[in-house]
Amino acid sequence: MAVIDEIKIILDVTDKDALLILYIRKANTLISNYLRTTVEASTVYPDAVIEYVAISFNKKGNEGLSQFKFENTEASYIGDGLPKSVKDLLPLPCIKMLGAYLI
Repeated sequence: MAVIDEIKIILDVTDKDALLILYIRKANTLISNYLRTTVEASTVYPDAVIEYVAISFNKKGNEGLSQFKFENTEASYIGDGLPKSVKDLLPLPCIKMLGAYLI
């Protein structure tokens, strides 16, 4: 099953393909930059991409907020980078030191 199809099932949406594709592309870029690699994240780390897209989709419209409170509901948002829940699904990034890669 393709990543976009899994995301549609999780988010229970059928008509947001363009938006989901945009979030998938952004997830691929952020994950590749975080890992310092050029792999296609949606094929190698599909769970991390799905997690990022679900978070971004649910956060849509609240991008400028750092936190909110409504009646008994309270939530906080982190910055624009990868959330901890996405990083937990990825390996540690490689670090280049003196011409050699260390993990």
